[in-house]
Amino acid sequence: MKRAIGIVLIGLLMIFFAAYCGGGGPRRVPLAKPFPPSPVGEQLYGKYCALCHGDDGEGYKADEATALRSQDFLTIVSDSYISENTRRGRPGTPMSAWGLELGGALDAGELAAVVAHTRAWQQEQPIDVSGVKVDGDAEAGAEPYALHCETCHGQQGEGATAMTLNNPVFQETASDGLIRLTVEHGRRETKMPGFGGQLPGGEIDDVVAFVKAFPPSIPPSAASLDAPTGDPILNPGGPPAELTPKDGRFVPADDVKAALDAGQSLVMIDARPFSDYQISHIEGAISMPFYDVEKRADELPRDLWIITYCGCPHAISGQALDALRALGFEKSGILDEGVYVWEDRGYPMVVSE
Repeated sequence: MKRAIGIVLIGLLMIFFAAYCGGGGPRRVPLAKPFPPSPVGEQLYGKYCALCHGDDGEGYKADEATALRSQDFLTIVSDSYISENTRRGRPGTPMSAWGLELGGALDAGELAAVVAHTRAWQQEQPIDVSGVKVDGDAEAGAEPYALHCETCHGQQGEGATAMTLNNPVFQETASDGLIRLTVEHGRRETKMPGFGGQLPGGEIDDVVAFVKAFPPSIPPSAASLDAPTGDPILNPGGPPAELTPKDGRFVPADDVKAALDAGQSLVMIDARPFSDYQISHIEGAISMPFYDVEKRADELPRDLWIITYCGCPHAISGQALDALRALGFEKSGILDEGVYVWEDRGYPMVVSE
C-alpha cells in the first residue's frame, strides 16, 4: 500500500514538474472557467490601446508595447497591476497615464472595463507570486544583468529595444515574484527569453535585486503644467512654413526646427494624452490628444502646416494625422522622430519640475 501511494505521489510530482517547468514555463494548465468578455472594455481598448498593443493584445505595434495577451504576463499579474499601470502609465515613456484624474481619458469604471477585457484573454491558470520575496545581492547581479539583459533593457534599465525597468511606476508595482518568474521563464511568443537554464537560482535573485535597485528615471510624481490657451500658431505673422514630408507623411525634426528658427509659422500638436503633455512637451505645441482631434479641429488654421507628434513615434501621431486629413487638412504631417528625439537633440522643450 505504501509503495502504491509512493508511486502515485511520484506520478503527481512528475505531472506538476512537467506543468511547471516543461515547454518554456510554469503555465501549462488550462483555465477551468474562462473570464467573461467585456463589450465596454473591448470598445475602450480599441479606441485607446489597440494602436500600440494591437487589436488582439499581441503587442509590439508601436515602440515595443507589451504583448498583453501573453499567458506568461496574464497568469502572474494581478488586476491591480494592470489597472495601476494603465491609470498611471509609465511617465517619460510612450506609455501614457490613462487615468482621468491624471489627464488621461478613463475614469475608474472605464479602467475596470479595460482590465476585464484584458483579463478575458487569459486561458491558463493564474500563478500567485505575491508571496515571493527575493533576497539577492544587487552588486553581484550587475554582471549577469550586463551579460544577459543590458542590450535590450539598457545599462540602467532605461530601455533600448525592450521596456524600461527604472520607471517609477514599474518599480512600485512590479513585485519580486513577477520579476523573478519573468527572468527565469521569459514570455513565450515574445522577444523575452527565459534564463532559468543559463543562470542558477541565486544569480537570478541577484539580477532581480539589481533591477529593483535602479534609481527612478524621473520623480514618481511630476508637477502639472497647464494647457496653453490662445493662438496655437508658432511664429504668428511669419511667412508660412514650407515643408516636404517623406512618403507624404513624415517631416524630419531638423526640418521643423529649421523652419521655426527661420521665423516661419506653423502649428505643432502634441497628440498624446494630456497626462504626457503635463510632464513635458515641445515649446509652443498645443495639447490635442489624438482622440479629440475631430471635435477640436475648428481651433486649427487650414492654411498653415500642422505637425503632430507623440513618443511612439508614429502610432498616436499617425492617428491624429489621419483624423486631420479626413477633415481636409492637407498641410499636415508627423514629426518623424518623435518628441524624445527632439528633446535629445536639445531642441526647445517645456518640462515640469
